Amino acid sequence: MAADSDSNRGNAAVPAWPGRKKFAVGYFFPKPGGTFSEVMEPYLDFICEVYHPWPGLLSARQMHGDLSPMRTPLTMSLLWCRKHGLQLDLLLNATCYGEDAATLKQRDAIVAELRRMDGIGVFPDIVTTTSPFAAKVIRDAFPQVELRASVNMRIDSTLALEYIADLFDSFYICRDLQRDLDTLKLFGEWADDHGKKLCMLANSGCLRNCPWQVYHETLLSHRFEAAVRECDALDMPSVLCAKIYRMQMFEEVLRGSWIRPEDLYRYAPHVSVIKLSTRDALLNQRSIMNAYTSGSWGGDLLELIDPSFPPQLRGFAFDNSAFPPEWSRGEIAGKCASDCTHCGKCAGVLKKVLKPLAGPASPPARLAAAGQGIHFTIK
Repeated sequence: MAADSDSNRGNAAVPAWPGRKKFAVGYFFPKPGGTFSEVMEPYLDFICEVYHPWPGLLSARQMHGDLSPMRTPLTMSLLWCRKHGLQLDLLLNATCYGEDAATLKQRDAIVAELRRMDGIGVFPDIVTTTSPFAAKVIRDAFPQVELRASVNMRIDSTLALEYIADLFDSFYICRDLQRDLDTLKLFGEWADDHGKKLCMLANSGCLRNCPWQVYHETLLSHRFEAAVRECDALDMPSVLCAKIYRMQMFEEVLRGSWIRPEDLYRYAPHVSVIKLSTRDALLNQRSIMNAYTSGSWGGDLLELIDPSFPPQLRGFAFDNSAFPPEWSRGEIAGKCASDCTHCGKCAGVLKKVLKPLAGPASPPARLAAAGQGIHFTIK
């Protein structure tokens, strides 16, 4: 992408950047805003992969109820993806599989479901997993599948990459590191040198260096709603980010791992795949796709982040046009945010970008309705 000057970039509309076939998007079941294929069809030139769960195999988010009917719309969408040349990325990325972990039962279930998927034309090109056991089962049974180390494995060093190089073909860099361009470049060079693919998640709403992340992901692998009720009974948040948001500690949100659409061109050369989280965001998925495929967003940056802010806290916005040039260059909240000394630079940026929303603090009805699926509890 031909970069505009730093003084102009982010303060004016920019042309679409040539990120052709570089985005991975998340499948979502049909909703009032449209089906997956209806929403994603305009962006086919930009999408390379679709990541998805499979009812019957536990991924990072547990599905409830009768699983069989869920397979019908999912299968139809995956067949549409395959028809349009998109690779299918099956998620086996839970952090906890309970008593079934690393058992014959789990092995048989993985093999059986992948064979089922093969029989209906939606066999995965890629499997993203947190489980070395699942990876080995798939490597032995289906050697043609690309195995990808999940972002939930929190790979934060090239030494860690060496440890898993014999089993995984591609990997997500730990979100806590990815804003630092020098580190991202180092990981990209390691991947190139070893015949691997580096991936990153562009619009994560998770706190950076969050000590609760594994706990949070473990709850999501099981009945999260029950955990929320128990935490409510103890008058505590179920996840750390809920506490941070409730206290309106917006500097912590600013120090996160998300990348602005206008800045993504700096990161794209170092990665093979850019994952966009499109499953639970409060804003319409089309807006996320518009922003990241065009490299420009003129609204509230927080509306692009997933998991999104709880609707109860929608009294403020991050004015995406107000970020200073030094932010885009990675000079603020890049490497330093992993070992923050509270130097005041983030506070200075926050004064520029944090804007109160007009009218009452409660969100518009469309956002409040969309927020019903958000995995937070607010006390």
